[in-house]
Amino acid sequence: MAITTTAELGDTIPTILEEAQFTRQFKAVMQPLCWTIRKGKGSTINVPYFGEFTAAALTEGVDMTGSQTMVDTNVQITPVEVGLKGILTDSVIEDDNEDLKRAMGVLLGDGYEKKVDIDLLGQLGDAATSLGGTGNTLTMGHIAAARATLAGNITANGGPAPMPYVCVIHPFGELDLVDVVTPVLSAAGTSVSSYGGGFADEVLARYSIGRLFGIPIVIDGNIAVDSSSDCKGGVFASGKRGGIIFGFARMPTIEAERDASLRGWELNYVGRYGVGEFRSQWIVELYHNATAPA
Repeated sequence: MAITTTAELGDTIPTILEEAQFTRQFKAVMQPLCWTIRKGKGSTINVPYFGEFTAAALTEGVDMTGSQTMVDTNVQITPVEVGLKGILTDSVIEDDNEDLKRAMGVLLGDGYEKKVDIDLLGQLGDAATSLGGTGNTLTMGHIAAARATLAGNITANGGPAPMPYVCVIHPFGELDLVDVVTPVLSAAGTSVSSYGGGFADEVLARYSIGRLFGIPIVIDGNIAVDSSSDCKGGVFASGKRGGIIFGFARMPTIEAERDASLRGWELNYVGRYGVGEFRSQWIVELYHNATAPA
C-alpha cells in the first residue's frame, strides 16, 4: 500500500504556505496601520512611556531646589499562540490538484488574518474618547472632531497624538459618507453636491472617499455590527509609536502531521502574537450606525 511521506509533501507545503502568506499580506487591513514590534528575550513585550517634566520660573541668586522625577508607565503585550488546522488527504496529494492545494492556503491565510484583524479592531473600543453613539449616522463632522481630539490631546496624557492619523470604518459607514457627498436625485437622474465637482466626481467614479481632512479612510468589513446595527470604527495615530501595538513572537508557519487512520495530513498553521494600545488617548472611537443598505 502506498503511503505519502513528508518527502512527498516537499512541493505541496511550500505551495500552500506561499498562498497563505500572500493572502495575509493582500488582505491585511489593521496590522499594517499599527506599530509592529517583534518580541525579544522573555515572554512579554514591554514598551514604557514617561510622564512630563514641569518647568518653573527662577529667582536670580536663589538656589533651584526643586527637582523632577522620571515616572514611567509600562505597556505590556503578552503574545499567545493562535492557529488553525486544515487536512489534506492522500488523494488530493496523489492527484497533484494544484487548485485545491492553493485553496487550502487561501483558507488558512484568510482564517489567521481575520483573527489578527478582529483582535486589532477590538482596540478601537478601548479608546479614551468615543464620538457618536447608538443609532448615530457617521458624518464627516465625527471624523473632523476625532482629528481635533487627537491633535489637541493634553500633554499630561501624552500630548498631541503623533501623525499620520488613519480612519478605519465599516463599509456601511462609508456609504453614509458617500450619500452625503454625492446625493442622487432619482427623478432627474443627476448628481448634485455642495462639496465641489472634483471631489464629488471622484467619489462617484471610484466609490471611495479616499481622504478626509488629510486622513486616509480605510474600509474594514471585519468590524463587528451588533444586534442594534451599530459598530465601532475609529481614528488613531498609525505606524511606529502610534496608538495601537501589534507584537509578535512568531509569524505563522505550517507544520505537517501525519494522520494514518484518516489517510491524510494535518496542516497546522500557527503563529504567536499579542495586541494592545500604547496610549488610549491616541485613539478615538467612532460609534455609529451600520444598517445594511436597502
